[in-house]
Amino acid sequence: MLYRQGDEIGGFYYLKAGKIIISILRKDGYERIIDFVYPESLLGEQMVNDEPAFTTAKAQVDSTLYFFSEYKFKELCEAHPEAASEFGISLIRKIRLFANINLVLNAPIDLQLAFFLLNLAEKKASNTIEVNQTSLANYIGKSRVAVWKVLKEWKEEDIIEINKRSIIIKNIERLKRKMNDH
Repeated sequence: MLYRQGDEIGGFYYLKAGKIIISILRKDGYERIIDFVYPESLLGEQMVNDEPAFTTAKAQVDSTLYFFSEYKFKELCEAHPEAASEFGISLIRKIRLFANINLVLNAPIDLQLAFFLLNLAEKKASNTIEVNQTSLANYIGKSRVAVWKVLKEWKEEDIIEINKRSIIIKNIERLKRKMNDH
């Protein structure tokens, strides 16, 4: 556990290696996965100025992270001005992601699933997404059975391939069309 929703840590992390799950705890106690963080990414940027975390971050596998306090971040930006720009870009991406998540939260399951798979593929810069069906179901807030039905249909349509712990998007354009059909 890196931090919990509501924690104030006065800094942020850089993920060098591993995989982090970002989740949010709803008022009804349900924990929903809202993002996966892959290597060479920042996380917890909102906490750099002692703001409380609005998410929870847990390592899914053994991971290597670097912590930057507010003081160290200021030092880094003075020595490398481009660091402030990269930090801002990362924060903007996350704000856009949260805005898009809110748009698709009540959409049909196939649209939500297409949105999240395409988002993960873009973040990883790969059509192979290492995620199990349980995590994917928690990611979109639906049952594992409902997720399996959509994935099975897409597999039969040759849009995806399913391996033990990964989904391979074989036809990204057809998956994008699935989103646009709604």
